Amino acid sequence: MININHTLFIQMLDFLFLLFVLNIILYRPLLSKIRERYGKIEDLKSKASTLKSEAQKNEEEYAKRIREAEQKAKEDYTNLISQTLKEKDERISQKQREALEEIRKYEEEINKQIELELSSSKDYSIEIANKIYRQIME
Repeated sequence: MININHTLFIQMLDFLFLLFVLNIILYRPLLSKIRERYGKIEDLKSKASTLKSEAQKNEEEYAKRIREAEQKAKEDYTNLISQTLKEKDERISQKQREALEEIRKYEEEINKQIELELSSSKDYSIEIANKIYRQIME
């Protein structure tokens, strides 16, 4: 059974003293560390949120730059194709003009040769006719 005497009061004082000492030595530092950790966690959460929003912004900017680069590449490709086709057409028309000029030169040369041959054959035919006439006349 519990006896109420002076030892009970001493035990109560000892218990209160122990609570006071433990509060100073253990609980206050522990609570301050817990508060400090919560503060760090909140700071890290805010930094993570900031970094997340920056990463999303950077991702959007990257996607925009990719779209712009693709658009520029398409434009460059289209310009290059049209320029190449234009150069091809110019070369073809130049080669056609050169071919037509060459054909014209060959035609002129052939016509000159034909005229030369015709004139020489006329001279030859006149000469043959003269020989035949002399033979007949003799």
